Amino acid sequence: MNPEFRRNLWLELTPRRVLLMTIVLVLTFSAAALSGGADYRPAWFAEIFYYFIVVIWGSRNAALSVVGEIRDRTWDGQRLSSLSASGMTWAKLFGSTIYNWFGGAICLVVIAASQFVHKGQFVAGLDVVYFLALGVISQAVALLASLVAVRRRQSHSRFGLFLYQVAGIVAALVVVFLWKAADPTGSFITHKPASDFVQWWGRNLDARPFFLVTLALFTGWTLVGCYREMRVELKMRNGPLVWAAFLLFMGVYVAGFDAWLAPVTATSGWDAVALRLALAASTYAGLSYAMILLEPKDRVLYRWLGGELAKGRVAGFLLGLQGWMMSYLATLVVVVALIIGLCRGGLLADTAVIASAFAFLTRDIAIFVLFQTLPGRRRGDFAAVAVLFALYLLIPAILRGLGLEEVLAFFLPRPTNPFWIGPLVVWAEAAAVTVLALGRVALGDKVAAEPA
Repeated sequence: MNPEFRRNLWLELTPRRVLLMTIVLVLTFSAAALSGGADYRPAWFAEIFYYFIVVIWGSRNAALSVVGEIRDRTWDGQRLSSLSASGMTWAKLFGSTIYNWFGGAICLVVIAASQFVHKGQFVAGLDVVYFLALGVISQAVALLASLVAVRRRQSHSRFGLFLYQVAGIVAALVVVFLWKAADPTGSFITHKPASDFVQWWGRNLDARPFFLVTLALFTGWTLVGCYREMRVELKMRNGPLVWAAFLLFMGVYVAGFDAWLAPVTATSGWDAVALRLALAASTYAGLSYAMILLEPKDRVLYRWLGGELAKGRVAGFLLGLQGWMMSYLATLVVVVALIIGLCRGGLLADTAVIASAFAFLTRDIAIFVLFQTLPGRRRGDFAAVAVLFALYLLIPAILRGLGLEEVLAFFLPRPTNPFWIGPLVVWAEAAAVTVLALGRVALGDKVAAEPA
């Protein structure tokens, strides 16, 4: 058995704690069963206790699994052990939460028994799968958030730990919301009208199985993310193939919801292709923003990538790409395909807006890199977010108040007259910020310190 997992078993599943959890839950369910009334069903209390024990409490323990080791100054010793990244991920994710899963298992027995009696074994089995996936994804997101913070060398205060826990709880809330939306009656399999279908890539799919498969896929990707972050923490190098596969998955998955943006009759031919390309481009742009904010901006890595590219070592350059770089390149490929199609259709105004939107993305990424390379204490991400807040919200609000609507296209993706004015100005902004950022990256730490 994994030694770290065994250590957590010894620490978490002590006889006294196991007995206490068992007695409290058994007494609660017995009282609910003997009290009578539909509002006091044991299964209802089992769901409430499951959400508290596995999701809320469990996500905190998962977030604390690595952060707590850093606080106690024992993490360096564990990193030097012979445990692999997969073994460490498994031990931290499920070992630190094994006590929560013990209590959750008791709750699941009550939930499954109630569903088996009232709705059959198939429904009971699917409900068990849902609750298991809900717990895993909430705890995995909390662990992933803590690992990202560790990689960025952020503080491990109680407030930071609370934020990592909130990330897991928010992921669980999204899952619960989609579950209830796909199953408003509260049961997973019921007789449904034709409107309880999801239209994805032009096909009507049953909402509940579609949601269950989606939940399983995103749970798997979250676990993969934890594993890759643990590899980085253990000083291993991640290749680009997994992130490329995730980008392909996200592009295909999100692009299938084109019918949600237009009537079914409008999503045919080039209209459907354009909508799907726009959805994929928007997804990749969002991932670019997320990754440029989360990943460390390492000037040494950037200069090394530039050297590899200058020497013609394409393989080394591709292996060293960060997630935001690959997301940006994916956005570029999809945007180029979309612009070519729009130009062939004579939609020059739409083409100009899309070109402006991609220019804004380029400028914003350059702003993040630029602020991270400025001298002084490293608070570049906060400053970059503040600048983007001013560029996208404050300045446009001022311009609207002054009645300068025609200038808004220089701060937001909007059509202009003539159509090429907007992209020209925005690309000039993007080029200027990109040149400044690349100059700071190339300059590195050679800037002489100013005298006190």
